[in-house]
Amino acid sequence: MSFSKDMSVIIPARNEAACIRRTLSAVLDSAAFFQRADKGCLHLGKSPVEVLVVDNQSTDETGTIVQEYARSHGVRWIRCHQLGAPCARNWGTRQATGSLLVFLDADTRIPLAGLQRIFHLVRSLGYEAGIFTLQGEPDTWSSRRWWTFWNVVRLLPLAKAKALPAFMFCTRAAFDRFGPFDETVQIGEEWPILAGLYRHCPERLIYDRSLTAVTSNRRMTLQRYGYTKMLLKYVWAVLHRSGRNGYPDTFREQSGTGGDERPDVLASPRSDGPRRSTPPAARNHIGCRLRDRA
Repeated sequence: MSFSKDMSVIIPARNEAACIRRTLSAVLDSAAFFQRADKGCLHLGKSPVEVLVVDNQSTDETGTIVQEYARSHGVRWIRCHQLGAPCARNWGTRQATGSLLVFLDADTRIPLAGLQRIFHLVRSLGYEAGIFTLQGEPDTWSSRRWWTFWNVVRLLPLAKAKALPAFMFCTRAAFDRFGPFDETVQIGEEWPILAGLYRHCPERLIYDRSLTAVTSNRRMTLQRYGYTKMLLKYVWAVLHRSGRNGYPDTFREQSGTGGDERPDVLASPRSDGPRRSTPPAARNHIGCRLRDRA
């Protein structure tokens, strides 16, 4: 089977109006870096990268925001009527046209070199799936301890330790062989793919600590004793399947607390604020061309 895109970035989203702009801005930055393209000219229509936001019955402005990015940058907005992040990921995979699948949570921002690094890991080094390290936001002492702990846990030579649906990748072949995401659970839905590959062929899965994504601490910070509660929940999930449901997925930042970038403002990862790109009318200028990839 042939695919029209090299890479599909699949982002499940439910009521993520406060975060989705930041996430999409980071993905578009990474896509432009991967293609050696001018960010102001970036449109995904003829790009080797596609970005799909799978709207999982949002009741806020998530859909409206994503449609703005669809018009300005070619992001695909699709809807999944079956609730649950694993359902949205599987539906996005069925709609995707890339041979390489990148799964990203709507509250997680990938680093600038993220897509380029993933492409290199698969095409040059032969990996079939991989995960990365995470850093929490806001960056507090509790957050650092939390994510340092889990980043170390993923080093353990255990199949279930290779888990990170917030920022992971796999080839289409690996997904078809070991997937899909388990739609009957809320924790460990990625285990069929990542743990399955690790059990069968561990040298084909990489835990790449050269990349760190930034993710929200909201499940820990928006509830009392959140860090303790979530630690106990994850331990329970590892020990018994009954612990893999009843996951608190209703914690959301208030709109306006983040993600102030508009579709025509792509944040520069090397500056303290957003950098304005070329106005929309200039994006289709005949002079806008992608430079060849090295």
